[in-house]
Amino acid sequence: MNLLVSLFGTIILIAVLLLGIGTGLLSKFFKYDLRKHLMISAVISVIIALIIIALSPFYETVISLTVNNFYFYMIMAFISLALGILTICYWEREKQYDDMLKRLLYLDFIPVSYALFILSSAALSPSFVFNSANVSLTITTIHLAIIIAVLLILFSIISYVFSDFIEDYRMTHYPIIYGNMMIIFAFVFVVFGFLIPTIGKVLENPSTQLTLMPFQSGLVLIIILGLLFGLGALFKKRNNRLR
Repeated sequence: MNLLVSLFGTIILIAVLLLGIGTGLLSKFFKYDLRKHLMISAVISVIIALIIIALSPFYETVISLTVNNFYFYMIMAFISLALGILTICYWEREKQYDDMLKRLLYLDFIPVSYALFILSSAALSPSFVFNSANVSLTITTIHLAIIIAVLLILFSIISYVFSDFIEDYRMTHYPIIYGNMMIIFAFVFVVFGFLIPTIGKVLENPSTQLTLMPFQSGLVLIIILGLLFGLGALFKKRNNRLR
């Protein structure tokens, strides 16, 4: 299995686990029955598959807008950071799982997972060869979309069924867990923005010089770090005032 397939295959698996486990745990925690959970998972999975299939004829454009676009990763980092902070702040203010917080928790992982699915499927379009041991398969974008949808439903069901076991080891509230994970993914997208576009250029043309970041990317990073430090100082000041 080549480096490209391994890299984006791993990203797809991370996105499947993130969204599947996240929805499964929430459905059981909110006491939704298995039928309702299956409906939620099926809707999310079908929409993902349809988006991937619909975008597959335009994979070169999608690649230029996502995989090879530094600013795509920065936008996703901002969205992840905003969702994480919003989730934590809403919980700290309300301290209850009302309808708004339920919707917010389900929403948290969707933009991140959708972004990972779209950029990975575009990078692997229109088809790729999967080699493992004695098995060699050519997988098209349609096959990949179906595989993602099936795996997502499967992992969400497994997470739903075994959620009681997971609950025994949960140390804090879901808004804190999900909010912190969104903040972590914000930094992950920043790292992706500096690495993946450059790696893609090197894979296309091995003679390309491997550089860490262009000037514009470094400027964006400085601005993002400034915003993060500013938010941190603001929250620290607010907490001190509340005491």
